[in-house]
Amino acid sequence: MAKGKRTAVSEPMVLIVDDEPGLLRLFSGLVERLNCRILQARNGSIAMDLLDQETPDLLILDLAMPEISGFDVLQYVRSIPRLDVMKVMILTARPNQVPEIEAMGIDCWVSKPVMPNDFLDIVQDLLSAN
Repeated sequence: MAKGKRTAVSEPMVLIVDDEPGLLRLFSGLVERLNCRILQARNGSIAMDLLDQETPDLLILDLAMPEISGFDVLQYVRSIPRLDVMKVMILTARPNQVPEIEAMGIDCWVSKPVMPNDFLDIVQDLLSAN
């Protein structure tokens, strides 16, 4: 199989990036209910390494992370043409940053905290749009 490619019969792949271990577990557990293959990254560096190897259907990205922020990861994503097909959902506790991230071509943003059912509905909508 070519690098970054998946077979058509595979389940959707979702990369979840959050530096808070509890939230990473929570969001991963929720998305797992949708029969998705979950990739986890606890920081921006790990996320970029995973994105070098894989092309997820959806990136769920926290903005506020130390060292390599979600903004940095999003800029990295936008520099790789193969990742243009990937949906991007931003998680933020700072809605004042939304205009800046919308300009970077995201599919949606969600303010933290988010209700689990609302989160799942958004993820399902994004995955079904593929």
